[in-house]
Amino acid sequence: MIDPMNSIVFTIGICHTIVLYSGFFLEVFPPEFVTKPEPMTLFRGKQARFLCVVNGSTPMNVLWHKDNIAISADEHYKITSDKNKYTLLISKLELNDQGTYLCKASNSVGTATCSTELKVIDKPSFVKTFESVSVAVGNPLHLECQVNEDTGVTISWMKDGKKIHNTMDCKLCFEDKTASLEIPKSKLKDTGKYTCTAANDAGSSECSSVITVQGKTVGGKVHDKCSIFSLKICIFFLIIVFSL
Repeated sequence: MIDPMNSIVFTIGICHTIVLYSGFFLEVFPPEFVTKPEPMTLFRGKQARFLCVVNGSTPMNVLWHKDNIAISADEHYKITSDKNKYTLLISKLELNDQGTYLCKASNSVGTATCSTELKVIDKPSFVKTFESVSVAVGNPLHLECQVNEDTGVTISWMKDGKKIHNTMDCKLCFEDKTASLEIPKSKLKDTGKYTCTAANDAGSSECSSVITVQGKTVGGKVHDKCSIFSLKICIFFLIIVFSL
């Protein structure tokens, strides 16, 4: 350790300092960040890792801050150093871990800082859901719901526990945080419980409703348009046969 009472300090530019101590010249360099942490966007529950590489004369004191508050090592924060590499590990990210992180390095002749941003994404939540509805057979069926987050989000639909696939008879879409299901011509078999699930690496949410497709009643039984048309054909031919 240099005794300031027995030393003379010469500053050369802004790059380094020469200290004359007890007849010897000692070149001392202030901290300089060679590698700075990049901004990160991570999902809740994941791990964040900030790495800084700092050059400069030792002894070097390196501290980490979040939103201008010093970070202490604990179960949530792990602070390590290896030569001139300094690392901050944050385990099992929570939403309140989002913010500005600053690394401050200092020695006897200077101080340097660098900062970066961490964004934490939670599981998607539905801000708009679809309600239980009844539609007439042959009419279009449109279901729509909206989530608050679409980063890394996948949407899946199910009817009565079975996955629905995107086909000409059932069109699925997810755009601008809005998920939709469109059946151009509904059938009686389309009646059931529909569930939309939104998921990302942080978790999933779902919303459900019961959809009823109503047909026409003939002879106390419910028929769709096709069956009614077939019934009319049968009646027509029966009339012709009995009229002969």
